[in-house]
Amino acid sequence: MVSGTIKPWHQVVKLREDVKTGELTLAMFAADLYDVKMGTAKPVYCDPKEFFTLTFPASGIRALARDVAYRLAGKSDKAVRQLSLTYGGGKTHTLITEYHLHNDPAKLPDVPAVAEFRAEMGGLAIPKARIVVLPFDKLDVEKGMEMVSPAGKKRWLEQPWSLLAWQIAGDAGLKLLHADGKAEERESAPAENLMRSLLELGVKEGGALLVLLDEVLMYAHEKVRKEPGWLETLKNFFQYLTQAATKTDRCCVVASLLASDVEKNDPTGRKIESELSQIFQREGEQEIQPVTKEEAAEVLKRRLFDLESIKDVEKSRPQVITALQGIGKLDERAARGGSGVEQKYLLSFPFHPELTRCFTRSGRGCPASSGRAASCARSRWRCGTLRNRTRRR
Repeated sequence: MVSGTIKPWHQVVKLREDVKTGELTLAMFAADLYDVKMGTAKPVYCDPKEFFTLTFPASGIRALARDVAYRLAGKSDKAVRQLSLTYGGGKTHTLITEYHLHNDPAKLPDVPAVAEFRAEMGGLAIPKARIVVLPFDKLDVEKGMEMVSPAGKKRWLEQPWSLLAWQIAGDAGLKLLHADGKAEERESAPAENLMRSLLELGVKEGGALLVLLDEVLMYAHEKVRKEPGWLETLKNFFQYLTQAATKTDRCCVVASLLASDVEKNDPTGRKIESELSQIFQREGEQEIQPVTKEEAAEVLKRRLFDLESIKDVEKSRPQVITALQGIGKLDERAARGGSGVEQKYLLSFPFHPELTRCFTRSGRGCPASSGRAASCARSRWRCGTLRNRTRRR
């Protein structure tokens, strides 16, 4: 411990400029797989360097990346993976991670996050794949969705299997599924043998094939509400898709079924999710949790703090511990442990919106972080929560 004046947290680590200026909005945290595919996403998601610089490779994301890479390289039988958690759990961010890892691995940026993914793969070269995305929150139940083919041609299509075929091989994909060999849509879900032929075509042309499904329940809920019989059609589609993927070497399907919109989690939504989830679990394994509660602080740390200042936190360990004394007295175990628990609490302290606003308005840290009495009820509540946490540990 270092005696003397308590050092505020904002003198140990620095907030990113976009946080201090208020440019960072909640919308920036809303990852969108469709925009990434169409090239219209903000650089923080569309540019691999910016994306991976701010990405924390949580244990679940690393494990998934390893499994998918081995499958696409032809070294694994795990063809179907399902993500768990609802809004804010990192599922869409995880799908975007998979997109960037395999879209053009030769041009991946030289940043720590990418190095961690490579290390998790144990020396395996990250395989390049043709990537199909089905972001169901963008699939209108009447008009469909605009999607781009491998040749760069855009087209509006209504059926999920049509969008799959279009992204795999353009007109040739649609013709493969159509009874008359036309580059048009069909109304029913293609049987497993046709689906397998389509997936094999994607592997042949792309070297490997990665299918990313997001927000399935968003579309399914609205479609089934409009046409109740469509639940069986969707079940057939996913059944044929997962079975075909399992039988197609170097093909992998990663799916996020749950919806961000909590209103879709009504009895109808839960029934749909349960029945679709059973299909994926038959061909895959247990659900994957991208980010655990213990890793949430690290995720936010990378997004909200200047990474260069974070590199110096370990060197500032005595000041970090001292600063925390102004929030709540650490117990002896936390103070002498090497797990960095005291750093985690310090870095999580300014995440509370009121404390961040206090910082951005005045340019100073919250009074509580400087060892003085808190000046607002929210600060007192937050500090009390933090104090209780450290005592429990």
